[in-house]
This record gives sequence, C-alpha cells and structure tokens, in this order.
Amino acid sequence: MADGLKTMQQSASELGVTPSTLKRWAKEFASFLSPAPMGGDGAGRRFSEDDVAVLRRVREQLAGGLSTDEVVAQFEGEGRGETSALALSPRDGAGGAVASPGFAVLTDTLRAMIENQQAIQNSLQVNRNLQGVLIQDNFNLKEENMKLRERMQRMEQELSDLRKRDADHRLMLEQRLARLEVEMRKGILGKLF
Repeated sequence: MADGLKTMQQSASELGVTPSTLKRWAKEFASFLSPAPMGGDGAGRRFSEDDVAVLRRVREQLAGGLSTDEVVAQFEGEGRGETSALALSPRDGAGGAVASPGFAVLTDTLRAMIENQQAIQNSLQVNRNLQGVLIQDNFNLKEENMKLRERMQRMEQELSDLRKRDADHRLMLEQRLARLEVEMRKGILGKLF
C-alpha cells in the first residue's frame, strides 16, 4: 500500500461489506470513483481514500432505503462525477499529485458543501421519518379514541339498564310490602273483631 491505495479486501473490510458487494458497487458507481485499470475482472481494483469515502456514503444511502438509481441521481445532482475526475489531476512526472493552493481551497469548499448538503438531506429524512411516526400515532390515537367512545356508550347503556331494573325491582318490592301490610292489618283486625 505504498501508493496509498487499498486493495479490494482491505476496502471491503473497512466498509464492512463483502468483496463481491464492493466489486458490484465499483461497477455501479464507477463514474464517481477514480479510474480503474483497464481490463481484468475488477478483482485487482484498488481504491483511494476518496473512493472509500464515496463507497461509505453509498453504503449509508443504500442502508437508508435509497435504490442504486436514487444514489446515482443524488451524486449526479451534487456534481460528484466531475469532481472525482478533477481530484485525480493534475499529476507531476513522477505520478504524484500536484497540489495548488487554489485547487485545494476549491476541493475543500466543494467537500464542505457536499457535507452540508448531506447533513441537510439527513435532517430532512429524519424529519420525514418523524412526520410518518406522528401521522401513524395520530391514526392510532383516533382509533383508540373511537374504541373508548364506543366502550363508554356501552357502559352508559348498561348503567341505564341497571337503573331501570333497580327501579322496577324497588317498585315490585314496595307493592309486595304494601300487600303484606294490608294482609297483616286485615289479619290483626280480623282477630280483634
């Protein structure tokens, strides 16, 4: 790794994915990575730190539920295809990168803008997820409220029925008591006379 590039296995380990997944991503997102050597099956592909950073973001976006096409569209919307090509040039005769202060400032500015956009997109996604949870909770509360209202109506009906039965029972007992009193008076008066 004297050239600062990582092998397929090293990069896959760092990203926490299988080499076959990394190989597939290297093909699907090739326009956002440094150029690969021509020919071969891609197994000998090596990745720069910038490549690993791009692939880490790919992993996060895919894990967040985006499709491959959505991630590609997002990178293209950020102008990622052009910046990865710029990051590789210019080169000096020994194969090393020539660092110009203006280029470094531009690269840092673009990176900061991309990170800010990513933070905003993550914030928007969190807000959308939270909104979805709130909407679902609202539906759940409405449903629970409806069930409680129906239960309350049933209980009020049962209470009304119990009161009516109680009133009917009390009336029946009062009538029986009145008959017993009349019979007792007749029985007592009948014995006296």
